[in-house]
Amino acid sequence: MKLLLTLAFAVAGWGLASLSTATEASAAEAVKEAPEVIMYSTQTCSYCAKARALFTSRNIAWDERDIETSAEANKEWKELGGVGTPLILINGKRFSGFVEAQIDAELTKVR
Repeated sequence: MKLLLTLAFAVAGWGLASLSTATEASAAEAVKEAPEVIMYSTQTCSYCAKARALFTSRNIAWDERDIETSAEANKEWKELGGVGTPLILINGKRFSGFVEAQIDAELTKVR
């Protein structure tokens, strides 16, 4: 009888350890789901507005850097080879302009 109880507790403990590992894996994936998005933009750019709307609709946080109001953002944009806006970086991958299908595909890939 004592052996059966010991065995039962051992199996129960293993199950809890497995559950704990699964929970930790889920937490790690939740962290992975947040891509780093940087958008170099201007306030009058209609494609920048479309990108903002896309990020908002997908619940994606982004760091927006206005190249007309920030000398630092303008310098970064030029160093990245910026020609127009928006210039979007998703986890370092560069997108010139707003092509919704390409940006959406990349967001799907990294989430």
